[in-house]
Amino acid sequence: MANHVHSYISFREINDKAKATLQKMFQDRLRTENTHKWFGDLFVGEEVNEEGGVLTYEQSEKYSWTTDFIGPKWCYIEDYDVDGIDPYMVTESAWSQPEEGLVRLLEILEKDDPNMITTITYDDEMPNFVGCSVYKGSEMEDGCEWDDGEIREEIFHAHPNIKEHWDEDNDEWQCDEDGDQTDESYAAEDEYRDVMYEVINDLQDGVIESTVKYLTEQEND
Repeated sequence: MANHVHSYISFREINDKAKATLQKMFQDRLRTENTHKWFGDLFVGEEVNEEGGVLTYEQSEKYSWTTDFIGPKWCYIEDYDVDGIDPYMVTESAWSQPEEGLVRLLEILEKDDPNMITTITYDDEMPNFVGCSVYKGSEMEDGCEWDDGEIREEIFHAHPNIKEHWDEDNDEWQCDEDGDQTDESYAAEDEYRDVMYEVINDLQDGVIESTVKYLTEQEND
């Protein structure tokens, strides 16, 4: 079964015209009768498909189209809000974040707002990897991805008391002479799980906030 990847897309800086376009795409194109809302629905009636025509709902559900134009073989919109100050959408997809789909969406919106700033954070359910990106218009300004080993090192750096119970040689939590995990390392593993997403969020926020600040200062200059 494919690992699920959760993504949070935030339209941090977007003018009223681009926001109205985004609202219309959600209102007019997403099929409300479906249990899952396909990301590809946003491009129905506008996006040219692989056969050289206007995209239909049936075609938007095909894996061949989704992998080429959205990225993962399937991607659902789990939640969204386009009425608030900072519009956002939450997606769930197979194996990877919907990077290609986001870029295609931004290519539409940047016609109304070339200076819009959009961010995405994403994490694999294990997590085997997590990451983030910042876009100005449809161009990625900066981004970073961390694999499970790098995530672990960041957690150990922030919480060295947890690292004391990790067996570096065997790449596992410390065990006793019988090969059973010790009570102390069980407790350390629990603490590891408790702080994991706090550390991940700090990593993502650090990249995003510094990049957004840089772009905002550039715009002001």
